[in-house]
Amino acid sequence: MSGILVIFHTPSNAGYAMAPLERLFFQVAMDLVGRKEKIHFAFKNLDMGMPDTLPTNFSNVFDIDRDKCHGDYYRERLEYIKSSNISLAFCFDLQVRSPVCDLLREGGIKNVVSYWGAGISGENRGVRLLMKKVEVLLSRNKPDMFIFESEAMRYYAIHGRGIARSNTRVVHTGVDVDKFRPSVESKGYVRDQFGLHSDDFIVFYSGHMEKRKGVHVIIQAAMELQEKRCAGKVKFLICGNRAGEELPFIEMMEDSPAANSVIFAGYRTDLDKIIPGCDIGVIASTGWDSFPMSSLEMASCGLPIVVSKLQGLKEVICEGKSGLFFEPGDAPKLAEHIELLWKDAALYQDMSEFARDRIASAYTVEHHRQNLLSALGDRYSQ
Repeated sequence: MSGILVIFHTPSNAGYAMAPLERLFFQVAMDLVGRKEKIHFAFKNLDMGMPDTLPTNFSNVFDIDRDKCHGDYYRERLEYIKSSNISLAFCFDLQVRSPVCDLLREGGIKNVVSYWGAGISGENRGVRLLMKKVEVLLSRNKPDMFIFESEAMRYYAIHGRGIARSNTRVVHTGVDVDKFRPSVESKGYVRDQFGLHSDDFIVFYSGHMEKRKGVHVIIQAAMELQEKRCAGKVKFLICGNRAGEELPFIEMMEDSPAANSVIFAGYRTDLDKIIPGCDIGVIASTGWDSFPMSSLEMASCGLPIVVSKLQGLKEVICEGKSGLFFEPGDAPKLAEHIELLWKDAALYQDMSEFARDRIASAYTVEHHRQNLLSALGDRYSQ
């Protein structure tokens, strides 16, 4: 029986959304080959040690740095691949042209699948798009199939990068609905952890602090609510900031009553306890965003979500049923939606129930596993 090689473009133990994907990909590989001895994992480097997401006795782990794929480094990894009888490589964010693809093909791997968790391209038109299509057509060692986490990502792959639709699949991510679920106990946990009151209405965000994620828009909405809408009971809990990353946002609120309504909680490992204790979720991205795992976690916990009407985020909710849209960067509209959900208890309850039911019916880890298994099964040969 031939083997499977899973390649990540990140170091081992990178955290964030990588950890659940590493576990899932190992399970899918086991479903296909049936023996862990035939499964291999590669990371950009192993500086943080062996991945703690994989079984403790699993040792088929090595490094592949796409920037070093030449010379002795290339030859050493080539020998490993050749000796391991691998027929399928499942690679994270592998472009149409990459020296890694040359390595995999020379190593005898018959099928290369690229899994994308981010946008592969912006949109192109006319001659530029035609040139992209020609480039893809003429590329000898491109991946055989591209899997995307959202329809928006596939759209830009076709209409931006020039990849043929027939070489693409969409496999939405899934969440552990038993871990991320509504919980009355979590209400007390959040209030105890962050010194909040039982009647506070808590708006939750979790993610990176880079500008395109729109944290500044959330801060502007907090200022709008406190300064113009007298929403003193609305609090914002923002998770994901590393040391010092919150300082620019704190400066934005200087001399504003919003300073007392926003809590920066840092990078957390207890989100499954925190999210169910909040009331609604917000994703205020102003640049590209795909189908973030945080949106599934929030909805699975019964949180209605207010999101930017942007690319893959438009697939995150059912407008008016599990959440609300606002135009990217429109902080006053974001504030208006938050106020509506705070004051309209019936609407809030309907959205909360619909959000949870929607995730449980189509976006669980099991849905993700089965859909990914179906996509890869067509490419795996023993």
